[in-house]
Amino acid sequence: MLILTLNEEHNIGACIETVRAADEIIVLDSGSTDRTAEVAIAHGAKVATRGMSDFAEQRNYAASLAKSDWVLHLDADERVTPELWNEIQAATTADHANGFLVPCLNMVFGAPLRHGGWYPQYHLRLQRRGKATWTGNVHEAASVGGVVQPLRAPIVHFGHPDVRTFVRKLDRYTDFEAEALRGSVFRLGVLAVVTPAPYFIYKYVIQGGFMDGWRGLAAALLLSFYRCVTHLKAMERLATHEASTGASR
Repeated sequence: MLILTLNEEHNIGACIETVRAADEIIVLDSGSTDRTAEVAIAHGAKVATRGMSDFAEQRNYAASLAKSDWVLHLDADERVTPELWNEIQAATTADHANGFLVPCLNMVFGAPLRHGGWYPQYHLRLQRRGKATWTGNVHEAASVGGVVQPLRAPIVHFGHPDVRTFVRKLDRYTDFEAEALRGSVFRLGVLAVVTPAPYFIYKYVIQGGFMDGWRGLAAALLLSFYRCVTHLKAMERLATHEASTGASR
C-alpha cells in the first residue's frame, strides 16, 4: 500500500484506516509542514520523505520501497471501500494479471459526480510489484508489462470538498502542466482564449455534466478555467524567459 502526501494531516488517518488489512502501508511524503507524518505513524504506516519533482516519479520511487507482491497506489484523500478491498483480495489471489484498473468515484462539493466525464474514471492503481512504470507530471499513468484487467468497485475520492479547495489544487496542478507546454507567446495566448469554451461544451453538454446540477456546472466551468490558466502560466514563463535572455545579451 503506497500513499502520496503533502500536508494531509486531516486526511491521512482516515485513508489508512480503510486499508489497515494491508501487509504494509508506506506513506511517501513530499515535505509536509503539518502533522502528516506523525498521524501516519500513529495509524501504523511507515513514512518516507522525498521532495516532489512530478507525480510519476513519486509513484515510481514509492513502488521501489515496497516489499509486498502487490502494490495499491492511493492519495490521502481517497478511500477504499470494503467492497473494493474484497475485490482486490480476490483479484490478487487469482493471479491472472499484472495490473488492475480501478474506477474512481469523485465526491465534488459534497456529492458524487457521475457525469461530465467524472465517472467512471479508470486508472491503473493496483500493480504487481516491479511490473509497472509511471509517466506524466500531473495526470500520471502507468504502463504495465502483461495482462491488465478492470475491477468493478471504485476508490472514493474526496479531493474537492468545496470550490476553494478546487481552486487551490487548480493553481498547484497548472504549475506542473504549464512547465511541459511549448510554443510561442502568441500561440500560447491564443490557446488560452480559444480552448476553454469548447472544453466547457464538451464537459457540460456532450458528456452530460448538466445532469449533475449546479455541481456539474461549477466543475465544467472550473475545468475550462484550468485550461486557460495553464496556457497563461506557460505564456508568462516563456515571456519572462525571453525578456531575461534578451536583457543579458
